[in-house]
Amino acid sequence: MNYYERIDRSVSFIESHLDEDLSIEDTADAAYMSMSSFYRMFLSITGYTVKEYIRKRRLACAAGELFREPQLRVIDAAVKYGYATPDAFTRAFREEFAMNPSDMRNRRKRLPSPEFRRITIMDDYFETEIGKSLDAYPDIKLLKKLPDMETACFKYFGTDPETHAFERMKAWIQQNGIRFNAKNADGKNAYRIFGFNNPDPADPETAETYGYEVCVTVTRTQFEKLPDEPAYGGQVTYPAVMRKKITGGTFAVISIKRDGNRDIGTEIMRGWKRFTAWLTLSRYEWDGRQYLEEHLGFSGDDEHTGGVDLYLPVRLRSAELQSQK
Repeated sequence: MNYYERIDRSVSFIESHLDEDLSIEDTADAAYMSMSSFYRMFLSITGYTVKEYIRKRRLACAAGELFREPQLRVIDAAVKYGYATPDAFTRAFREEFAMNPSDMRNRRKRLPSPEFRRITIMDDYFETEIGKSLDAYPDIKLLKKLPDMETACFKYFGTDPETHAFERMKAWIQQNGIRFNAKNADGKNAYRIFGFNNPDPADPETAETYGYEVCVTVTRTQFEKLPDEPAYGGQVTYPAVMRKKITGGTFAVISIKRDGNRDIGTEIMRGWKRFTAWLTLSRYEWDGRQYLEEHLGFSGDDEHTGGVDLYLPVRLRSAELQSQK
């Protein structure tokens, strides 16, 4: 289950409890996330803090009921949606809609009801595959648009490159007063941690020497302080942490869970093989952009403890594009 699916679950939980006591802890549990990760990812995906979203949705529901039911008392709407007093409800309502709750009832015939609709994450962000690829690979989702991202990056070439690259990036973030499992310096945007082979091993099953690059999303200020990533590639280790822009777009996504003592590296390789098989049935093809591995869940000392989402950049096959014209 990827981040989008988890936040979608939390939104469904919120919607079913808008007129009840609503615990943020229970909402994070519904998303199978820690509180800190949940706060960050909810904001990153929806554009609202979870508390802001709940407040806006409760006020929108109250406004809708006042609009549809002119006999509804303001105090009853206030109590139903968690406000201790009608005055507190009226202040919040006025800030949101620039009118009093009573105005909503009295002007219902002349004004449409103000709305703040439920966010539909899976519909907004994902496209449903069709045909044999959906039947055979229901775990592979199509993400409509991953945004472009500005990151700090480091590549290590040699044996066990993932470990070395992560250790260097961990030292860098700690030197800069941030954490893999923490908010950005502006307190708003989530840090996202991506990695990928650079270059790939000659034989993924047996090769021990190859490159691995780790990228961490950063603020614009942090990004501008870093030197540009080298233009050259190949079998080199970067001299320092550099800056890199990751190109977004449409991606096929599969989630790899960390399962007890099983080697997550083996499960990741199986995931990439599933993409290869999926492409033979799908309307999509690899478009040449960089594939990504998003590392999910870190401990307080920045050790990776969660799963991994695999991102394969894709585009519609030429025949599919022609059929849509």
